[in-house]
Amino acid sequence: MSVGPSTVTRRISLKLCDIFADAQRDDRESERTRRRRRLHLLDCVPWNLSRKRNRYRDADALVISLGKSGRTWLRMLLHKALSLHFQIPFDVDRLERGTPDLPVLGYTHELAAHFRDDTWRQRLVGKSILPRTLTDGKRLIILHRDPRDVVVSSWFHKTRRSMKTNCSLEEFIRHPRWGITGIVWIMNRWRTRFDTHPRTFWLSYEDMHADVEDHLRLVLEFLDLTVDSRVTSEAVEFADFDRMKTREAQGDYASDKMRPGDPDDPDSFKVRRGKVEGYLDYFDEKSLAFLDKEVARLDTFYGYTGSDSRRR
Repeated sequence: MSVGPSTVTRRISLKLCDIFADAQRDDRESERTRRRRRLHLLDCVPWNLSRKRNRYRDADALVISLGKSGRTWLRMLLHKALSLHFQIPFDVDRLERGTPDLPVLGYTHELAAHFRDDTWRQRLVGKSILPRTLTDGKRLIILHRDPRDVVVSSWFHKTRRSMKTNCSLEEFIRHPRWGITGIVWIMNRWRTRFDTHPRTFWLSYEDMHADVEDHLRLVLEFLDLTVDSRVTSEAVEFADFDRMKTREAQGDYASDKMRPGDPDDPDSFKVRRGKVEGYLDYFDEKSLAFLDKEVARLDTFYGYTGSDSRRR
């Protein structure tokens, strides 16, 4: 059922009333608690009133993921395979639609961007949100990665690339907005929302590492495309981690997103380590126990559990 302008206006008004009422609460309450409640006030916005909605609407399929979950790698693989299959120029950002058979792909961090990065104004209009009116008729590819690896990569991104914080890694994993608790919450929300969606492909970063060519083929089949094995092999070779890192270092990409924050700092690269369970290299037992406890709240569908048995 569509939502009319008057209904949306009423909902926004109610949200604003909640926010203003929240501002009048006891000043003695901790800032951390106030921030968490304010995030909750806008975590259920069901609309998108921004111009970005048009980009999502025009896509045939949407790739949904948290940042630092391997989306750049998947994008390289898909765009290279599609450019070879349809014999069109490769572009890491967006492929020109030279044929009606070429699927238009949209990429979004959706709730992750809404919860972790968007301003209050952007949240209020639902800039990053995918309403049901958009997702119900789309193919969805949901890419996920172990939250413990995600939070470490996010810390490097925000301290070496976007420069949004200079907090320590130990502080970052407990951060009310960027920490692992929020990452787990977002993944659980996606699982609840899209569990029964009839056209959803759940893809893990770890499975891609185990057999990237096979999973690239499965994703292409999900998009109703059957491609020659030479196409997938060439795409996998092109998106090889070391080769992507070399091209980034040499400035071969036209996109600003594919440039290092500091060419002399390997941890500032867009393509950094790409290691499964790399988080184990950064924490003591106390912090690992905290991370494992938070991951224990994650829906078991994802298959991420405590890693005591895997620690070296």
